[in-house]
Amino acid sequence: MRATTLFTLAVSAAFSMLLCGCAGSGDAPGLVTGQVLAAPSCPVERVGQECPPRPVSGASVVAVDGTSVRGSTLTDSAGAFQLTLPYGHYEIRATNVGGYTSTDSAQVSISRVPVRITLLLDSGIR
Repeated sequence: MRATTLFTLAVSAAFSMLLCGCAGSGDAPGLVTGQVLAAPSCPVERVGQECPPRPVSGASVVAVDGTSVRGSTLTDSAGAFQLTLPYGHYEIRATNVGGYTSTDSAQVSISRVPVRITLLLDSGIR
């Protein structure tokens, strides 16, 4: 009887830890997705004429934890990226490759809930 009670308590505790995200939170994978855009995208912006930021294809995106790179990828033709990372706190940095070099970054906390960010680079247009 005592062994059954201990087993039931152990299973209940393990299940509770899984539900709260407490068990092995540093090893579980989380997801950060986003888009890298560049602006300005027109040499002259006029009232009434939209000139929205444009997607940056081939931008380098890295996830940094302190001084260590924990993940990296390149953006697709729509400027989109996706990184799967262990739970934790990261700086996500995007840098355009070639031409005018610009970098933007955002601090994120990766957990069970996916994170979506937009990073805006300077296009160099003046």
